[in-house]
Parts: sequence; C-alpha cells; structure tokens
Amino acid sequence: MSKIVTVGDTHIGSIYGLAHPESVAKERHNAFLGWIFESWQEFCRKHKNPDYLILIGDMADGSQTKTYGVDALSTDTDVQVDMAKTLLNMLVPAGTTTIYGISGSGYHMGEGHATNIDRRVTEAVNGEYKGNIFEFDIKQERIQIAHGGTASMMNPSTYIQREINLSKADAQKRKTKGPTILVRGHQHRFYMIQDDSGVYGVLNGCWQYITPFMSKKSANITPSFGGTIIEINEATKIYREEFLLPETVRQQMVGYEKLSMQRQSLKKAEDHQKWKETLRVQKF
Repeated sequence: MSKIVTVGDTHIGSIYGLAHPESVAKERHNAFLGWIFESWQEFCRKHKNPDYLILIGDMADGSQTKTYGVDALSTDTDVQVDMAKTLLNMLVPAGTTTIYGISGSGYHMGEGHATNIDRRVTEAVNGEYKGNIFEFDIKQERIQIAHGGTASMMNPSTYIQREINLSKADAQKRKTKGPTILVRGHQHRFYMIQDDSGVYGVLNGCWQYITPFMSKKSANITPSFGGTIIEINEATKIYREEFLLPETVRQQMVGYEKLSMQRQSLKKAEDHQKWKETLRVQKF
C-alpha cells in the first residue's frame, strides 16, 4: 500500500497559524496556538513517516506587509523556514518519506519580495519542489496537485467540479490520460466529490484560524483543520484527518482578534506619521 499525506495552509509565522510552543513568546500566545499544536502532535502520531508527503502551499505566512507585521510571530522568512522545518520533522523524522512541494499564494510565498518560501520549506526537509502544479502516478491513479485559488468563497462543490471538468477537457485536448484524483488547497475547507466517471476532487484542510481579514468576507465559515490522507492499493481510499475546533477556543479568540486589529491600526498610524515626517524633512 502507498500512503500519501497532504499538508498545506499551515501559515507558519502567523499568530493564527501552526507554531511550535518554543517559537511563541509568552505575550503572543493564544488559545488557538495551543490547541492547534496539540492537534498537530496527534496528526503526526497517527501518520508519521508516510510513503509520500505533499506540501500544498502557503506553508509560511511571509513578511505580512499588508498587516504591518502585527499578526506575525516573526516576519523574518529565514526564521519561518526554520519553524516549518521543526514542525515537519515531527511528521517525517526518519528521512524515508518522498516529499514534494508546490507554491501557494503569491503574497504568502514572497512572490513580490524575491523569495519563494514554499520552495525553501520544501527543500529544508529534503523535498523536491515542483512549481505551481504537478502530476504523478501511483498504480492506477494519476494525482494532480495544485494550491488552487480564484473565488475562495465559491461553493466548494462548484469550484472542485469545475476543476474536474477543466482537467478532462485539457487531457482530451492534449490526448493524454487525465488525472483521476485532483487535490487543491487555499480554501481552508475540506470537501470531496467523485463524479460519474470516477474522478475524485479533493479540497484539503488547513492549520490556520480565521483571521480578521477572512472574517470580513463572511461571519459564517469556520475553517477545516487537518490534512488529507490517500491510501492506494488495489482500491483507493481517501479520507480527512480533521480536528474540530472547540467552542471554548473560539470564544477565547474573540478578544484576541480585537486586540490584534487594534495593534494593526496603531502600527498603520505610526507608519503614516513617519512617512509624513520624512516628507517634511525632504522639503527642507
């Protein structure tokens, strides 16, 4: 049997992402960080050393220029890569797993800052970086991996069915075998369908709490926390390892989110004042 574990949207470096307790200063700790690390420990215990580990993008949060760094445990990308390596080594400590990684969202991977954090994270754990999309075959299955995107609030069924339809049309045009399993991230929600022809479409979960930016889009979408497992033998089994957010953690995060938004407003005002002072000096 071949076992594939898919992990993505960990947003390591964010105060709302996955973090090892040793990377979190006492004043930055929150209820979610404690709970999600415990969930990660359980995930690693259950799925340690799979045959394949797929890193599906947005592994680190990047420099956070849009939020002025106030939602970051660290904006140093070198530090974030080291944080990611520590966490992933909990899942693949033996060095026997084949690891592939792809790019996530341009903003988080550092597209505008002459770096690619997802590539660096992949290579830090001795994985092979595959760009934006790649396919590989295991027995009867052809698995297509991409981070995904476009209309993150779209109905999951509509989005993944569209991806399946496009993959079939493209394979027909290229006169090649199309993927039998499509895996996407980005939406921070689990979802899976199998169409009439037997093709699977899978949305992977995440390891990041809903941020103030996300909550402005909708007040009624809770992320799905965890990863996707694919087991291929004579038959194929696909399932999610999901961790349900306790309501107590959600309630504790309400005040923390407000504090984060206040910090962001203050930092924005400080930066604007510095900019005005710089202009004033330049005039003279």
